[in-house]
Amino acid sequence: MDYRQFVPFLAAGLIAGLAYLFLRGFKLTFSRSPSARIEAFAETRRRGLADRLGEALIDHLGLRLEAWKHEFRWAQLGGHYQGQTVGGVLGRVVLFAGLGIAYILLFHAFSLVFAGAVLLLAYYPYMQLRSRAGEVRQMVKRSLPEAAALIAAEMSADVSAENALVRSASLPGPLGVLLREAIEHAQQAGRLLFSRQRTPGFLVPYLAGLRLPQLEAFAALMDMVASKGAEGPRQMANVARGLARDYRMDVSRQAETLDNKLLMPISVFFFVPFMLAIFIPLLVSIFQMF
Repeated sequence: MDYRQFVPFLAAGLIAGLAYLFLRGFKLTFSRSPSARIEAFAETRRRGLADRLGEALIDHLGLRLEAWKHEFRWAQLGGHYQGQTVGGVLGRVVLFAGLGIAYILLFHAFSLVFAGAVLLLAYYPYMQLRSRAGEVRQMVKRSLPEAAALIAAEMSADVSAENALVRSASLPGPLGVLLREAIEHAQQAGRLLFSRQRTPGFLVPYLAGLRLPQLEAFAALMDMVASKGAEGPRQMANVARGLARDYRMDVSRQAETLDNKLLMPISVFFFVPFMLAIFIPLLVSIFQMF
């Protein structure tokens, strides 16, 4: 039996399933209550097809996706994926993969090239998530010396460490957002930002949960400086200089490895096409001789 006669039916079933998932998001209601209509409209605008599909998969399959949630948290600090969920990223992965498979089935494009293209298309939403989260982490690293210098200047003007941290939270960028969140959560929990005698502070474990070594070190140093009393401003100035020195060293190390990182893109986009342009006409002329 020729299996190709079933391909149109499989493609039609896949497209019908995707269309069903899309149309399922539209809720028809005959309620005359304006508040009910506004609530239904807001719920539809808030959660798109990808979010609903991804959340349904997470609920039914019991997926945890801890790594995805961690990257999503970092991306949101930079202003990305506002009003979305991790399920939206998973939903886009499934939708892209489904569209790629539907294309292969409809046009009989069965080959390793198209299969690799479908895999790359399905991986793209998660790759984009990781890329955006990495950019936000780099922004936080760049902002740490500036925040430490601002806190040191505030403490030199006889401002307490807590108030200096609150003022540094007004800095633009993801670090300011992160510090404001930490301050708000500490106030809601009724806890101190920095440790006092045997009472642990809130800032260190909160920032350590983001798993960024530079950020965790910043929180630990701030916690130590806050307990130094009159020596705090001088210690904070040393911390600011140390963070700036570490950041410059990190930039220098990245600059040293830049050549190795650029080797592969240069080879792919310049060297390989150049060699193909030379050898393909040569090989064609040789084969024509035979």
